[in-house]
Amino acid sequence: MARQRGSKFQADVVIDGVRKRPSFATLAEAEAYERAVEKGLPEIGATTFKKFHETHFAYIWGDNGAPQATQYGLDALDKIIPASKPISEINSAYIMTVVSEMKKSGVSNGTINRRLSVLSKLLKHAEKMEITRRPPMDFLKEAEGRDRVLSRSEEAKMFEFFDHMGMTLSGAVVRFLLYTGCRLGEVFTLTRDRVHDGRITFHYTVTKTSKTRLVPLIGPAKDAWETVCKLSDLEKPFGLLPRDTFRDHWNRFRDHMSLLEDGQFVPHMLRHTCASRLVSKGIPLPQVMMWMGHRNIQTTMRYSHLAPKDLDGAAKALLEDA
Repeated sequence: MARQRGSKFQADVVIDGVRKRPSFATLAEAEAYERAVEKGLPEIGATTFKKFHETHFAYIWGDNGAPQATQYGLDALDKIIPASKPISEINSAYIMTVVSEMKKSGVSNGTINRRLSVLSKLLKHAEKMEITRRPPMDFLKEAEGRDRVLSRSEEAKMFEFFDHMGMTLSGAVVRFLLYTGCRLGEVFTLTRDRVHDGRITFHYTVTKTSKTRLVPLIGPAKDAWETVCKLSDLEKPFGLLPRDTFRDHWNRFRDHMSLLEDGQFVPHMLRHTCASRLVSKGIPLPQVMMWMGHRNIQTTMRYSHLAPKDLDGAAKALLEDA
């Protein structure tokens, strides 16, 4: 039974036949630790935000097919929520403050919702351990999808800007994004062994949909890959460039283009542009779906209005066996 020892509170448990008496700052923490051990849950260790999610990450998200995405969400929350913030103090009012901070930094509603989902799951686990009660989570309304695409003239200006400014690695990232259609997170986690024979394997462990896909490495994307591999001896070559540095470089490009007010002019737009170009060139939607790694054809169908309207080829096919 937990009890006070000086200025601390000591828990009293037996784990694998060994008696342990760890000390905590509060009685609530000590009692929560005892309950967790009794239930066979991972040891609490601490109930402050950062320490708690670090301790329990594997338990909560260990079976997740793509844990990197979750880690990115937690990393983003760490920049807003102080490491010393007690889990029990993350209530509805505090979550509203967190959302406001994310909005101020220009984060989209969709990204905010994904981060809130991570936070909600963490708080649900804390509730299970009887550390706190999970507050209601109000998710934001998301746009149906980004319609913004990069024009050919904007593409030329983009390449010219990064090259002229000496932002070689960022220039390689945008080329790779545009000509592979991959997600930003997939760029920074791509390992050397996933690129060979002119193909890129985006492995299920890092894709958003937990599905592996194979994409051709062509043109500017091929040049970009060769560039970063020469500059870096890392297993993940793009990892030489900090993600925050890339985002800073991207925002400088937006400023150069006088597009700081264009909320859709974001790196993910390059993936959207890749898909749009494939469809507009007459590539069948099922093939575009495979290239982009969409979970279902409905996601790909958002680009269907871009498909060529000329049906002469279809009409000719009907007559071939007549």
